[in-house]
Amino acid sequence: MINNGGFAVVFVRYGSGDNRWKDTIDWVHLVSPAIVLSKSSLALTEGQPDQTYTVRLNVRPTGSVKVRVARGGSSFVLRSGGSNVNSQDLTFTTGNWATPQMVTVRALNDNNVAGESSNITHTTVNADTATEYQSASRSLTVTVTDDDGEMVVSRSGALALDEGDDATYNVKLKGQPASDVVVRVTSGDGDVVTVNKSGGTAGASQDLTFTNSNWNTNQAITLSAAEDDDLVNPSAVTITHAVVDASSSNEFDDAADVTFDVTVTDDDAAAITVGASALAINEGSSGTRDVRLAYEPAGNVVVRVSSGDSGAVTVNVGSGTPGASKDLTFTTQDWATAQTVTLAAVQDDDTDDESVTI
Repeated sequence: MINNGGFAVVFVRYGSGDNRWKDTIDWVHLVSPAIVLSKSSLALTEGQPDQTYTVRLNVRPTGSVKVRVARGGSSFVLRSGGSNVNSQDLTFTTGNWATPQMVTVRALNDNNVAGESSNITHTTVNADTATEYQSASRSLTVTVTDDDGEMVVSRSGALALDEGDDATYNVKLKGQPASDVVVRVTSGDGDVVTVNKSGGTAGASQDLTFTNSNWNTNQAITLSAAEDDDLVNPSAVTITHAVVDASSSNEFDDAADVTFDVTVTDDDAAAITVGASALAINEGSSGTRDVRLAYEPAGNVVVRVSSGDSGAVTVNVGSGTPGASKDLTFTTQDWATAQTVTLAAVQDDDTDDESVTI
């Protein structure tokens, strides 16, 4: 017996008497002719790269074999010659029967959020196929995962705001849901950045409801950086967009959260507040001024109050001794509490008025 590409040459002796040793030759298949696929299934995702597999025959045919590859679902297509096709024919000959021929499959984008499981069939075109391969067939399972069960946020990347400023962006769904979907937009620190929607009240979070009919209509979100009394730039605040599973259509349960950071720059400048810019005092008399900080400091602040001419005007605080200067200490707790400074005009023997800078 001689093996020859899936066939065997069999020598048979038969007969009786003088003819008993006559030989005959017959060709028989060692295995049944079949179509061979390199994969049994494909898992595709909308918007992701194409996938491929190969087709060949398992034994040499006695003539040409034409295999028709056809899609069985609507969520994917075959790719041939740079175009989308529903089917394509692969021709195998006695010379190339064992050479794999590639098939390319692409998932189609749509607006629904449902995935699909279907198949690709591989059947011989009998009119163009050697007898032994007629009616041969193979099937490959194709599952397509939909990428439309997500939200679309027009804002991407970090956002920078000054205190008192705001910014607006839009949110919508990527695909049409079977029922309502609720997207919750949350600020990581509602005291620093608030969230608001049309007709809403600014706060730490807002819910956006999308329906089967308005799913692809933008809904606006406004972020506002709150004013404060300190001089500190707060840490970045993370804004999170998440589907509320309990209130949303099931196909959006696995939608990934969308986040970005907001950095807020403090617009407050270090300043000292004094009760008035000018004070008139008669010699031998005194007046007072209240002093405090304009904004909360990060730590202690010492303010030195100095007289430009202590021979004319002295400075004092509380029951201390009047002099050329006094120090006022403010902390992060009492920075807004005024401390009183007493300014006294010194009696002299001349008749000249004097002006002193404090």
